[in-house]
Amino acid sequence: MWWLYLLLGAGIFMGWSLGTNDAANAFGTAVATGVVKYRTAVTIIAIMVVLGAFLQGSLNLESVNKLAVTNAVIPSEEIAREQIAAGNQAWIDSVVWKSTVKAALIFVVSAVVVFIMSYLKFPVSANQSITGAIIGWGLANGCKMKGDNLKQIIKFASTWIMSPAGAIIISFILITITNKLIVPKLSKLSYYDKIVKIGYIIAGAYGAYSIGRNSSANVTSLYYGKIIDGTPTNLLSDARFTATIGGIAIAVGVLTYSKKVMMTVGTSIAPLTQIEGFVVIIAMSLTITLIGDLMQIPVSTSQAVVGAVVGAGLTKGWRCVNFGVFKNIGIAWVSSPCAAGLVAYLVALATKGFLA
Repeated sequence: MWWLYLLLGAGIFMGWSLGTNDAANAFGTAVATGVVKYRTAVTIIAIMVVLGAFLQGSLNLESVNKLAVTNAVIPSEEIAREQIAAGNQAWIDSVVWKSTVKAALIFVVSAVVVFIMSYLKFPVSANQSITGAIIGWGLANGCKMKGDNLKQIIKFASTWIMSPAGAIIISFILITITNKLIVPKLSKLSYYDKIVKIGYIIAGAYGAYSIGRNSSANVTSLYYGKIIDGTPTNLLSDARFTATIGGIAIAVGVLTYSKKVMMTVGTSIAPLTQIEGFVVIIAMSLTITLIGDLMQIPVSTSQAVVGAVVGAGLTKGWRCVNFGVFKNIGIAWVSSPCAAGLVAYLVALATKGFLA
């Protein structure tokens, strides 16, 4: 079964693609406003993403798995117990490799969509692409969008609205307060620039930690399953190890191919002052934490940071927001889960006889 571990490469590719995209969410405004150098930013992000994944990344594994279960990607714990108790050796012998192959196919589909969007400079959501691919797989295998499956789909989809909307509100409030109460006093200090730089580094580090905590489950969750009565039900069984692999993959993406999207988020949507760029990162991180904890599922960090930038622009008026860029990003948010879902649907149909 050693060859199954080669299929982890699909999840790692997913993490790499996510890293190339989500790096912008932690330090995009810092790099774009010239406060922090790109090399410094990606180094901090890589370290903090891995730390966030290691310490808290396993929290979201179960939520992604539930969606995968209702869409016939991985078996439920109940089914696994029944089959193992019944001594169904054929099922036991095939469960790990079938689950691993399905996961790999879904991650390849999702990663390709995310990579293409990143190449086109759109900060697309990896969360949406994976969700779309899982749903597409389920539809091809006769899973209906009703009952528990519909509840899971609605739960995930609702965050696609809550994340940017919440970030707009939080950012608008924080920046309004900051510009009125803090900036006038802070700008008079002789060491103003140093304070801004330190603030960016702290906020960016927190943002990167939030990305690792929130998004690492998206990278390897479909490879995760519990050991039941000594029988593994998926390729990986240690939750912390599973999440950490995801964090490392994201970090590699950050270090190798993140600059294009970073500059799109940081400069194209709305003009930001140095202080506003710092507050945008805080607003994004707060949105991820609050909505993620409320819904108990991974939240789109790309949507949160874009919403935060829009909120910052709105403090100066509607005309200060480049709604042309925002519209294109919005189109990418809609098209990515649809494209991933369609491709996954076709792949699932083509492999149905082999993996059913």
